[in-house]
Amino acid sequence: MADRLAGNVAIVTGAGRGVGAAYARALAAEGAKVVVNDLRGNADRTPTAAQSVVAGIEAAGGVAVAHHDSVADFDGARRLVETAVARFGRLDILIANAAIVRPRFLRDADERDFTDVLAVATHGTFHCLRHAVPHLIDAGGGTIIVTGDLVNDVHFPRNAAYRAAKAANAVLASYAAEELRPFGISVNAVNPGATATALHDDYVASLDDRAASFLAELRTRVAPTGGAPPAPAAPETVPPLGIYLCTEEGRRITGRAFQLNGTRIGLATTRTEISYLDADGPAGWSTDALAARLPAWLAGVRDTA
Repeated sequence: MADRLAGNVAIVTGAGRGVGAAYARALAAEGAKVVVNDLRGNADRTPTAAQSVVAGIEAAGGVAVAHHDSVADFDGARRLVETAVARFGRLDILIANAAIVRPRFLRDADERDFTDVLAVATHGTFHCLRHAVPHLIDAGGGTIIVTGDLVNDVHFPRNAAYRAAKAANAVLASYAAEELRPFGISVNAVNPGATATALHDDYVASLDDRAASFLAELRTRVAPTGGAPPAPAAPETVPPLGIYLCTEEGRRITGRAFQLNGTRIGLATTRTEISYLDADGPAGWSTDALAARLPAWLAGVRDTA
């Protein structure tokens, strides 16, 4: 244990497995006391996924407690934050990581297929942020890390709800960073690429006949020229960046969107670069003028989506 975060109290949502569990273990290994949040799953599953992560942390000499409320519920997120403060006396770090995936074409999705994804990933992030911030201010500052995403790289079929939710998180993080900067609270989005988690496996399995063509697109768009498609990174490759952002030195960094792909860290922006086509005069555009000029202009603008 390096104890870079000794004395800190952290909450990690969606921490029963995958990236969230890796965050919880890494935070505890650095000396933080951790609240491991995840749903119970089957009522008869004993121990729960969160309790299993806690048991592993305690076996390694760390301190953690499990919590099972859904962050999609506003009061559930409040109880999560209250658990951290009641059990450990303060709150310094929030890792807003929880998410679910419901792969559907938009034309086939029902209301819950869309709203449930946003309820966990986006509303859950806001709920936790809203309840955590007063305690972070009381602690004299702190760190919020949001698991987000940007949508300007690859089209993920049947995944509009998840990608929309994660893109919203990246924008939410950028606004929270500016709002909370005066209070010494840093807010950054860490956007993992393909990671070897159950969520990733469930998504790829849902593609059926589209899986091969999707992986071929990844090979073309993401892999180095002439190289093999990148294998999903281990969940443990994600937390080191987050751990650094939680340290005293790392907390000076705020308002950034990091794209993390295994051994590569990229820096993205939520501000879209826009190309403009100006009208001929102050009166603006007419339909005839658009018909004459718009198609040729669009053909010359590089599509980065």
